[in-house]
Amino acid sequence: MKLDKRTGNSAPARTVWKIPAAAAACVFASAAAAFAGGGYATDPVRLASIDLGRGRTLHIVSVDVSSGRVEIDSAGADARYGAVDSFGGLVRRSGASAAINGCFFDLNTGRLVGHIWHNGEQRVRGSFSAALAIRRDNTAVIAPMKELGDPRGYRVIIACVDILIRNGEILVKSKKDLVRNGHNPSRHNDIYRPARWSAVGLDRSGQVYLIASTGAMTLYEFTRQVRQRTAVTDLLGLDGGTSSGLFVNGAFVSVPGRPVPSVIVARPSGAGQVASLR
Repeated sequence: MKLDKRTGNSAPARTVWKIPAAAAACVFASAAAAFAGGGYATDPVRLASIDLGRGRTLHIVSVDVSSGRVEIDSAGADARYGAVDSFGGLVRRSGASAAINGCFFDLNTGRLVGHIWHNGEQRVRGSFSAALAIRRDNTAVIAPMKELGDPRGYRVIIACVDILIRNGEILVKSKKDLVRNGHNPSRHNDIYRPARWSAVGLDRSGQVYLIASTGAMTLYEFTRQVRQRTAVTDLLGLDGGTSSGLFVNGAFVSVPGRPVPSVIVARPSGAGQVASLR
């Protein structure tokens, strides 16, 4: 879909791979190898959509950070992530080639619940500590904060709640896993109900993936499908439901039904420095 710069509205996307579920794992293994070898040097940000049936789709944005032409960063409605804005507004101001919504937040205050660090400065002191961390050489890791060492050694750290997959192993298989991670059981908490989901992942080559689903499924099913259908070996869960949104190359794949405080973005290297000066 094309972004209307005045309204943030969108129309159908033009460049999308539509992959039958049975062929997806093979395709993504090949894609990872191509990225590692520079096969997509002219297009470091690409979208693939995997049809899972029953109106459910996985949308996967592959980000070739090894190209040196694109970087992963975090952007907020304000410098301290204490306000909310439309997903389209956050995307426009961030200069993103691709973007996905960030972590959970307090609906009353708009404040994020996960830690955020930028260039050694802590912008948000949150209560959850599973993180996507981007080193200064632009390589990425998904790990608990306690395993990262000195956070000042990273360009950006984006923390949320659940590491869904680590080293190829699914870590969240049931509600008890979510409770252990810090979620509070509630019939009003849609973390336990079928919904749309968002996540950020890595494969064994270090390729970064922004992943969002459309159509309702449980978080456990979403995690299983990502593990089975893609090359992703490490996956950090983000906010879902009406907060889930995905944008790539001028197109909204999905849009949150409410304002959000943050996005995780893929943008041309160095663009973050320009955006911070605006």
